[in-house]
Amino acid sequence: MNLWGDRLFRLLTGRYAILIIGLWVLAAALGNVAVPQLERVIDAHTRSFMPADAPSSIAATRAAQLFGQTPTNNFVYVVLESDQRMGPRDRQFYDALTAALASDRRHVYAVSDLWSQPATAAGAQSPDRKVVKVMVRLAGMLGTSQARESVNAVRNVITRIPAPAGLHVDVTGPGATIVDEFAAIDRQMLGITAATIGLILLLLLVVYRSPIAAAIPLTSVGLALAVARATVAALGQSGVVEVSLFSVALMAAMTLGAGTDYAIFLVGRYHEGRRRGLPPDRALSDAYRAVAPVVIGSALTVSAALACLGFAKVGMFRSAGIPSAIGIFVTMLAALLLTPALMGLAVRRGYLEPRPSTTARRWRRVGAAVARWPGPILVTAGGLTLLAALPLAGIRVGWNEPAATPASAESSRGYAAVDRHLPANALLPDIVTVQSDHDLRNPAGMIAIERMTRQLMAIPGVRSVQSASRPDGKVPDEATLTYQAGVLGHRFGDTIDSLNQRLARVAELDNALAQAEAAVDSLGSGLLGGSAGLADMSSAASDMRTGMTGLQHTVTTVSGYLTPLRDFVGRTPDCAANPLCSTVDRVLQPVDSLVQSSTELGDGAAKLTGGSTTAAAALARLPKSVASMKDALGQARSATHDLLGLTQSLGPQLHQLTDYLTEIDTQFQGSAASGFYLPQRAFSDPRYTEVLRQLISANGRATYLLVYGDGSEWGDDGAHREHQVRAAIKEATKEGTLAPTAVDLAGVGPVTADLQRFVARDETLLVGAALVLIFVIVTGMLRSPVAGLVVVGTVVASYASALGMSVLIWQDLLHQELHWATAPIAFIALIAVGADYNLLLALRIKQEAATAGLRTGIVRAFGGTGGVVTTAGIVFGLTMLALLCSSVLSIAQIGTTIAVGLLIDTLVVRAFVVPSLVALLGRWFWWPRGLPRKATVVPTKEPELELV
Repeated sequence: MNLWGDRLFRLLTGRYAILIIGLWVLAAALGNVAVPQLERVIDAHTRSFMPADAPSSIAATRAAQLFGQTPTNNFVYVVLESDQRMGPRDRQFYDALTAALASDRRHVYAVSDLWSQPATAAGAQSPDRKVVKVMVRLAGMLGTSQARESVNAVRNVITRIPAPAGLHVDVTGPGATIVDEFAAIDRQMLGITAATIGLILLLLLVVYRSPIAAAIPLTSVGLALAVARATVAALGQSGVVEVSLFSVALMAAMTLGAGTDYAIFLVGRYHEGRRRGLPPDRALSDAYRAVAPVVIGSALTVSAALACLGFAKVGMFRSAGIPSAIGIFVTMLAALLLTPALMGLAVRRGYLEPRPSTTARRWRRVGAAVARWPGPILVTAGGLTLLAALPLAGIRVGWNEPAATPASAESSRGYAAVDRHLPANALLPDIVTVQSDHDLRNPAGMIAIERMTRQLMAIPGVRSVQSASRPDGKVPDEATLTYQAGVLGHRFGDTIDSLNQRLARVAELDNALAQAEAAVDSLGSGLLGGSAGLADMSSAASDMRTGMTGLQHTVTTVSGYLTPLRDFVGRTPDCAANPLCSTVDRVLQPVDSLVQSSTELGDGAAKLTGGSTTAAAALARLPKSVASMKDALGQARSATHDLLGLTQSLGPQLHQLTDYLTEIDTQFQGSAASGFYLPQRAFSDPRYTEVLRQLISANGRATYLLVYGDGSEWGDDGAHREHQVRAAIKEATKEGTLAPTAVDLAGVGPVTADLQRFVARDETLLVGAALVLIFVIVTGMLRSPVAGLVVVGTVVASYASALGMSVLIWQDLLHQELHWATAPIAFIALIAVGADYNLLLALRIKQEAATAGLRTGIVRAFGGTGGVVTTAGIVFGLTMLALLCSSVLSIAQIGTTIAVGLLIDTLVVRAFVVPSLVALLGRWFWWPRGLPRKATVVPTKEPELELV
């Protein structure tokens, strides 16, 4: 230790120890008072679960813009489950609930009320009518504080509206799943931390058998954690670092484990010095001098590895890296500044004296065995490590977030309710948005949408598709050609029946024509007789005229003979008084009347003769016309006979046609081969306009298709379907009027596909960066690239073994796939912490070998570090194993994997593999500088080895 180091040590452990401890306590207190608690900062500043440039996030944003909505990928389902079929009271509750949700413009962007629309009602409820689901689009991107607030707002609305008896309401779906998963972590963190501290305290009491010795690591790490939390909270509040509940869990576990290890290293080295007889001050000084570089190297290794998570795309990784690295860095400062001050106070008062060691001799024996037989021990230990890693070949990564969420969570209850009544993934459709360069709200556009729908249905594993052509998952009867044929058949049949009824009156016409024909026959016969009689009448009239002419001539002649008498009467005045005159006058009057009447009679006879002659001539022509009329009536009757025959044959034939059309409708009803055609008039049907509003954009140039699959939507099935959907859309639009300008996919399946790509990318980045950083740090500490390669290689081997054992435990025994976050987080933790233990051992071997030779150095290093590192490894392992208290699967699996890895690394890799490699490589392990030449080669029968 240099001069500055000596001064710092004396400052830390001397009279300023109380001041330093007080400053740490003050920093922890002020930090937690001046800065909001980390959980509150997380509530207000949590960022999105997925990056904004993820294809699924871009798809969700673009789809929202096309449909005039606020961009979000946070959607939930409100699931109503009744003990019996839904009734009027359930419907009233549903209406009140959807109205209340729609009125919350701050948290709710849209409520997809399908149950109220006849065309989509079947798609909103289960076949047994006991479950109804309604999708709600909420404010905030998945994983953010705004998303959590929106989900909780929906749940608060539900609690305010009393549900009818027997009706259970749950909020589920992707948004609710993420909220419930993080909420479970938040609720359990205090218990997990308490359990961790309890385990550490118990183990330290067992190891040190001293409350003071056990309290020093816990006090140091407790203050470090308090300062680290306040630091991260301040940086998170200002937006410098990203924070999440997952980062709180990992930071707490890493800080408690690493901080306890650092304190154990220092206390253990102090105890080692005291057992060798060094005075307390000297033992503490030597311990600090020896352990400080290890703590610095370890902290740099762990924090650098954790900081690599900051480059990740996935929010869970990214938000865990920097906060945990800050926690490790603060823990390093506490180990270098606070722990020596606490130990100085305890040492001066004699509270930190060691108990007799019961493990050092055993570890020296292990070291002696490794130094004598490095080859066989390496093969045996390596074989065990390889055997533990074998289950890794069958690893199945789990992407199912609902399965990772506690079964008691509301979202899990909602999924269970839906699964009881609806097919799998009923709440998890892939949302496909297809854009076009023209309006799709026409028959041709609907045919194009139906072609895409049919092509999507042909994808293996796709159960159903909701689209504008299939609002409730199947083609509406009104939109099928068979239905149109049936309608045509019914209408044609009605028309034929009406025509047959009218054609039936042709028989009446035939009867009327027959009667008319008979009447015409009678008329013809009568006309013939009438014509002869009229001819006779005309002849008689002519004779009468001749006779009347002769009579008129005779009367006129007689009247002329009486002219003198007329003159007499005319000349006689007052003829009436003259008897003779009056007598003559009376004779003349009848004669004059007769003359006048004969004249008139003659004129009448002339007219009669002319009229009868004309009538006789006309009537003589009528029989010919009647004959023509009779021929026309005969032709009409022939036509009516033909029409009656046609009616009797055409009627049944037309009925066969209508029956065939009706049969087509009946036989193809509900099938997938009924054809598709939506007439233009349907677009003005009120029942269909609401469907168009929800599934087609306002300008008609974009449409939604909801694809439901049967496989694991939160897994490979959902992720792989993305490429199949794009290929199906391309195939369906090779011909026709629709040429998509863009196809976007959102939903759980596409999000899982993005997550798989990002996780693979992040893992590659993290593995590469972490290994390079750890190699550089270890190489710098040991001044040997070979040693750096050995340390990095061995911790990779211990990580593979840990992951293999985790697969065996969780996947093979507990039948739970390994959560996707387990391997990356466990890798960062194990590669960093494992490097610490191996670095501590290698440095100790180097120190001891410089004075006693390599083989004896190995024995001494085992004796000095075996118990300390083993204790540290077990403590850190139990710290991580405390994460098993979490009901969140990812947290429990990460804790298990790291704990098993630490135990394997501590008890196998660090104890046997690394020292065996050091012994086998010899001076090449320290290449290029090698070991200091002060050492002398110890013979095989040296006392050190004989002693053990």
